[in-house]
Amino acid sequence: MSAAASANLESATRDLLLAWQRSRDQWRDAQALHFAHTFIDPLPDLAFQARDAFGHLDSLLRKIKHDCE
Repeated sequence: MSAAASANLESATRDLLLAWQRSRDQWRDAQALHFAHTFIDPLPDLAFQARDAFGHLDSLLRKIKHDCE
């Protein structure tokens, strides 16, 4: 994954987590806890896994391109 794409993914994740924190000031019920547990809490690890997967795909594509030349 390019450095710019990686930075973009990290920035988007950070922005989403900050927006979630702001929304928690107004939304404090059981559904908010369920939403956080189901969607927000796993997000940093999923973004990290996606970044690693894209990096691996980038390496494979570069190798394929090199092999085809």
